[in-house]
Amino acid sequence: MPDQHLTFVHMTDLHVNAPGMEDDMLFNDTSATLRRTLAEIARMEERPAFIIASGDLTNHGEPESYRALKTIIEEAALGIPVIYALGNHDAREGFAEVFAELHDDPSKPFDHDRIIDGLHVIVLESAVPGEIGGYWEQGQIDWLKSRLADQPELPKLLVMHHAPNLDPEVTDMEWESLSVAATEELRATIAGANVVGILSGHIHLDRVSNWYGVPVIVGIGHHAGTDAVALPGEFNMLDATGFAFCTLRPSGLTVTYVQHPQTREVRHRLDMNEILAHIAAQKANAAE
Repeated sequence: MPDQHLTFVHMTDLHVNAPGMEDDMLFNDTSATLRRTLAEIARMEERPAFIIASGDLTNHGEPESYRALKTIIEEAALGIPVIYALGNHDAREGFAEVFAELHDDPSKPFDHDRIIDGLHVIVLESAVPGEIGGYWEQGQIDWLKSRLADQPELPKLLVMHHAPNLDPEVTDMEWESLSVAATEELRATIAGANVVGILSGHIHLDRVSNWYGVPVIVGIGHHAGTDAVALPGEFNMLDATGFAFCTLRPSGLTVTYVQHPQTREVRHRLDMNEILAHIAAQKANAAE
């Protein structure tokens, strides 16, 4: 654990598009929202050690959108390392074309790790092409085991776009998290390890869970906010965005959510039955 404290930023679900791209499934100007977040980070009196971007970096995964993302980050000139994860809206090929220095083999999951100021940050790609929910590809859990075993005295921060499944008996909700099977693999793998937190996104909510003693931190992101009050009867996407800054102390992890100006008006309504039908079709195809 750091001797004093370590501050870093968590942003998620950036959903950046290329300039001028028309997109009916983009509910606000996400590039402007990213610039707002970066401007707020620049105002922080205590300079963060790094920034986490936990997936859905773009809305559709085209190289042009990743170039736009890279340009916005570079123009902000914060001089702070940005650690990226990929989500279900991302595409490895597009990311690897633009961020080849970070990931040059799109045939493999974008799993990587880094030690910053005594904190071991481990990033796993939980998104699988064509799926909404998350699970692991072959070899990922073995890779995670090796990373957890490396310098075990250091605290570990896990980053993945999909948070663990919190209700394993509710299998029709696997689309919003890791699958039940992937969750159990993760739970068994990190048991006994010094994991100080898990950072995720995907569900467009600010949410904190105590998952078997591990803090699971989910951020609302830059696209739109889920109307938690209306669930489960209605699935509304609201005008609501933000990010968080986190402080790791010897006593544990603190997360402070920062909301951008918002109206919370409904920007889009999703049909839950359509989502569940899509998931059922995916499961049926996988079973064939």
